[in-house]
Amino acid sequence: MENFICVQCGTQFAETAGPPPPSCPICEDERQFVRHAGQEWTTLKHLAADHHNRFEEEAPSLLGIGTEPEFAIGQRALLLQSPGGNLLWDCISLLDDETIAEVTARGGIRAIAISHPHFYSSMIEWAEHFDAQIFLHAADREWVMRPADAGSRIQFWEGTTLPLWDDLTLISCGGHFEGGTVLHWRVAHR
Repeated sequence: MENFICVQCGTQFAETAGPPPPSCPICEDERQFVRHAGQEWTTLKHLAADHHNRFEEEAPSLLGIGTEPEFAIGQRALLLQSPGGNLLWDCISLLDDETIAEVTARGGIRAIAISHPHFYSSMIEWAEHFDAQIFLHAADREWVMRPADAGSRIQFWEGTTLPLWDDLTLISCGGHFEGGTVLHWRVAHR
């Protein structure tokens, strides 16, 4: 049984004993594209064989996590460290032992919030490993490619804002996707 990952956009699909899906709806959408060579798939195991994640301190309490060599559309996630629990803003496909150790050493992940479907990637893998909640705007529900696996992990929210904790607020602005979201993190001046 495999959870195939689209090589073009990095989205992980539901587990299957058969071949990969015939296509990726996210890449077939007009906001993305299918590669000239056609649809191609990988798995976490194969991705980890020749890729790794890099970690970069972006600011105090803010860690950037990206994959090298670049994978999919070059997504980068941000681990925001706060007293009430860490939030992973956006997500990337690769979750390996080194990444798990780095994130665990920084307090793990309380929740994952994602701006739009091009960052859904392996969000279920990340959420399951860190026992984290996922916050997605309900307007983008159709783009979840592992809905059966999501179970109670995904909280679809509606409206314009969703207050979280420690002055973190999700704000739906629409745009690139109908449920496009930004994260407001109010930081006290030091």
